[in-house]
Amino acid sequence: MFFALLRSSSLRALTITVAAAAVTFSVPAFAAPNTKAMYEALVADYPLTQVGQVMFNIDYTRITRPGAILAVRLPGIYADVANTKNAIVNTNYADGQIAQATGFAAAFGGTTAHSRTLNPNEKVYVTQIFVKKNAVQLELLTVDVATLGDGISTRYRAELNVKLPGLDTMTPDDVKKTIDTVIADPAVASAVESKTVKLGMTPAEVKQSLGNPDKIVDLGTKQVFIYKDMKVILIDGKVSDVQ
Repeated sequence: MFFALLRSSSLRALTITVAAAAVTFSVPAFAAPNTKAMYEALVADYPLTQVGQVMFNIDYTRITRPGAILAVRLPGIYADVANTKNAIVNTNYADGQIAQATGFAAAFGGTTAHSRTLNPNEKVYVTQIFVKKNAVQLELLTVDVATLGDGISTRYRAELNVKLPGLDTMTPDDVKKTIDTVIADPAVASAVESKTVKLGMTPAEVKQSLGNPDKIVDLGTKQVFIYKDMKVILIDGKVSDVQ
């Protein structure tokens, strides 16, 4: 009977321990409070592309369900052959600057002889989105397939980590505006590239470059010039953002 009681106590202790562990790890410590809602909003803005799978391996060269196609707007995003077994070194975007991860963040990454950086205006899919505490990470996959010197065809894959301090207080629109400065709808990216809208431009300079807007939303210190393929935001008479 002593052993029966001991076993019963042990089982109760084990049950309590497991239950405690389940409570502890049900919500990761690094997750923002609105992680699920933010993820769903971002997936709605950037529909994910699904890729093939062979046994237990992902085949990034085969697209099974294409999602949104976006254009790279800034140079310097590190990419490697898509099916590499190495972890892709993250590229961080913060305060308007692109930089590859270093130190501990890059310790588990690897490179191949074919690694490169993505080119401005290069078209990419989004295959995964991760919402972290103060960042959103997007896995990017090139639309075009390249043929390497050994005759092997491959897409290129990149891990873009968009740093967003105070993410838990931001709206999905705020997050999208930041992401869109790095990757965006090709029509918007192309229009901005060709028509040259710069931060700090006056309303007159914007009209000289783009012509008269289709509509103007006047909110006092804030104005929105609405064109067919973009919106130009002016604060206190100066361009502060382009969408």
